[in-house]
Amino acid sequence: MKMIDVTEKPETRRKAMALARLLVEKDTIKLIKENRIEKGDPIAASKIVSLNALKIVPQLLPFCHPIRITGAKVDIELFDEGAVEIRSEVSCVDRTGAEMEALAACASAALNLYDMLKRYERWIKIVDLRILEKEGGKSGHVKLEHEFSGKVIFLGKSQTRGPKTKIDRIKLIEHFGVEGDIHAGTQKQVSVFPLEALARMPKEKFNFNIDELTENITIIGIPEYILLPGKKLKVGAAELEINEIGKEKLVDEGRPYAVSRWGRFCSVIKGGEVLLYDEVMVEL
Repeated sequence: MKMIDVTEKPETRRKAMALARLLVEKDTIKLIKENRIEKGDPIAASKIVSLNALKIVPQLLPFCHPIRITGAKVDIELFDEGAVEIRSEVSCVDRTGAEMEALAACASAALNLYDMLKRYERWIKIVDLRILEKEGGKSGHVKLEHEFSGKVIFLGKSQTRGPKTKIDRIKLIEHFGVEGDIHAGTQKQVSVFPLEALARMPKEKFNFNIDELTENITIIGIPEYILLPGKKLKVGAAELEINEIGKEKLVDEGRPYAVSRWGRFCSVIKGGEVLLYDEVMVEL
């Protein structure tokens, strides 16, 4: 075992950006926002912890080189739906990059959040720790094009409420919605349903076929916790922005009722055609 010899490598400006998430209950998000965490402000504390951790990476990971960090920042965003998103950015001028420092910043912030929140929620999950982007060095500027991808498995439209007519392509019109659909031109321009949400349905309500869904676009393969308000999706040739997630309570309106609860209502930020089995990508 050895440290890699970087003596002959040139010093360059480098930067790395990383991400981590915590999945929590909605009530935990509410406690944070209402400043009711007994240990103090978990967001402010976790930012301080993350800055300290990124400075001691070589002490924690002996095969990492000490680097001259020239800048660092950590942002933590709360989502009412039950997610905490941590993003870090670390800059340096050195012979090796700052990826491990960026990852350490996110990981330590996540661990500190867990420590401060565990008395309120025991089974918090820490997920998606990864590098998003880096600059400098031999590889230059490289960036993850999308965080998750899935597939379109159902397309539909209707000029009346209720189940959609199954079709193999739809046209999305910018700032308007699905051409020929009842919701076009309203605040809920396009409806998107992640098939993974069906796992939440009680057994007695699971009595329908996929063709009976009431959403314009049904997708599969993207974790439901990613599909939050503000997130942007590239779907076929079009781009959508998620505005809201269904209704707050389970209701029997519509068929099936799971759609009204967990469907995502989106606006069209770039028009284009969407085909059955097109790729769906969550933009960074």
